[in-house]
Amino acid sequence: MKRAFNLYLQDILEAIERVEQYTQGMNLEEFSKSKITMDAVLRNLEIIGEAATQLLTDKKEKYNKVPWEDIQNFRIVAAHHYWKIDKVTIWDIIENQLNTLSQQIQEILEKEDKINKKS
Repeated sequence: MKRAFNLYLQDILEAIERVEQYTQGMNLEEFSKSKITMDAVLRNLEIIGEAATQLLTDKKEKYNKVPWEDIQNFRIVAAHHYWKIDKVTIWDIIENQLNTLSQQIQEILEKEDKINKKS
């Protein structure tokens, strides 16, 4: 049985929060030197990608401003082609993409909650 849509979205938000906690106060140079932090961040980016993969297509189409395919593709690269990922790419995701994704996911959860309350 598939988990509820909102639970996968919560997984994404929790993974983003962890990445933010792990990298708080760091810059790219510090991040690059911390193998433990890089491993922890990469694991949570994989969780984000896997959660996105588990979402039903109709929901992803409904909320198509979220770059679902890019998120899923990153997870595939991280899990299966890990040697292709560089620190700058990961840092770019942390610095320039996770905050937007977090906002998008929160908005989706709010919209879905309102829809469910009306039902």
